[in-house]
Amino acid sequence: MIRQKSVRVGDILESCIPPTSTLGRGLLAAKVSSAYRQVVGTAATEATMRMTYKDGTLRCKISSSMFRMHLSASKDEIMKAINEILGKEEVKSLIFT
Repeated sequence: MIRQKSVRVGDILESCIPPTSTLGRGLLAAKVSSAYRQVVGTAATEATMRMTYKDGTLRCKISSSMFRMHLSASKDEIMKAINEILGKEEVKSLIFT
């Protein structure tokens, strides 16, 4: 038996699921959410009550005005870091409420 290069199951699913399908958009939203959590850290993640991603816009409802101001001031850097994690420019707008 000849071993072939291993492939992640997630990569196989992504190649089979059209990005314009409901499932494809849901997978992208989950990736964006995960990247956001990596970028902003634990404290800001805990202050984030709800996140929605649609058509390039990430909306985050923040429970603390202090975190909302801090995150708003760093919005461009956060978007850039999220897009770097994703490997392409998916997040075009970031809104904190």
